Amino acid sequence: MANQSLRQSEIDSLHYIATMTNELVQMAEASRFPMISYLLGMAYAEAFDVLRGARPARHAQLSGNPMYPKPKENHAQPRRA
Repeated sequence: MANQSLRQSEIDSLHYIATMTNELVQMAEASRFPMISYLLGMAYAEAFDVLRGARPARHAQLSGNPMYPKPKENHAQPRRA
């Protein structure tokens, strides 16, 4: 059963991600790169789980990705003379 909270474009993206990561897992295993294979396998599992509704979709949330750090808000008060 597909995750009903996803738009069709998100479902299509997840299908593509699952397909590509599965192929990359096979390449990494054939080349004997176990850590890369493991990490890609986790990405495949996450995409597949979101698709089937086993995990909530966390779209539009980049704060957990270290490649896209959340911008810090500047709460500093202006200095007074």
